[in-house]
Amino acid sequence: MTIDLFERYASLDPARAPGIQPAWATVSTVPLSAVDGREPDMQTQQRPPTQPPTPKKQGRTGVLIAAAAFVLVLIVSAVVLLSNGGASDLPPATTPPTTVATEAAPAPIPTPSEAVAVANAWYDAFNAGDIDAVMALFAPDPTLYRNFTGTSTLVEERMVNIWNAAQGTRLETDGCVPAGENSEQRHFRCIGANYDVLVQAVDATPVPAIVEMTIGADGIVSLRVSNGSPDFKHVSDPFDEWMAANHPDVEDFGFGSWETVEEAEAAGTLRAQYAEEWAKYLEANGCTYLDGC
Repeated sequence: MTIDLFERYASLDPARAPGIQPAWATVSTVPLSAVDGREPDMQTQQRPPTQPPTPKKQGRTGVLIAAAAFVLVLIVSAVVLLSNGGASDLPPATTPPTTVATEAAPAPIPTPSEAVAVANAWYDAFNAGDIDAVMALFAPDPTLYRNFTGTSTLVEERMVNIWNAAQGTRLETDGCVPAGENSEQRHFRCIGANYDVLVQAVDATPVPAIVEMTIGADGIVSLRVSNGSPDFKHVSDPFDEWMAANHPDVEDFGFGSWETVEEAEAAGTLRAQYAEEWAKYLEANGCTYLDGC
């Protein structure tokens, strides 16, 4: 005999619907069908657990919201960093240095001993025939003057020196004495004599020569050479007469007969050669340059 507990419980509580278990009937883990051997009723079978609803995929709206939130976080972080003095950790901006052009201070005036040394160096270089050393003693754009040629340039001065060096001209001086000064320069006057090739060839009286120099911090800024009386005519006139009689076809090679450095050197060399020949002629004939032959 089989007892249907559910129907019995339902008969006791008419308000309860058939097939619904009371709380006390679910305490046992053994199904009632195992007790009375009946097949389980469809109403008493366990239903498979239901799966939770699958959330829908986020669309473009969700992506935009996430991006906006990220940007907002960055803005808030930047504000917090600045309010806490974070910008002070950055290296300060630097301004490139500005260069102010300043005028160069004037060079100091040479001392008396320094100026005299320059004057003596000019004489030494001239007598040695060292043209480069002579020219190196001049300041840029100096004032140059010779009583035979007037004002000249550095190029013309180089040619004069080459002409003199080619024939072995020598200058001697009794010394350079101060002749004044200003805030930048010192002036010297050097008195001496000029021994050109003709003077040396026949042992003639040298020609007086006065050299005036103005010396500044950059070197010789002014040079004035004056060959005085008697001038070279006392020896050059007899030489020119001999040349006209013995070498009439030779072109002039005297002072200022050139236009280039090469011509100046060639003229000086040629003058030295004929001066030596003239001296030998006078000696061979027992003559002097004063009385001729």
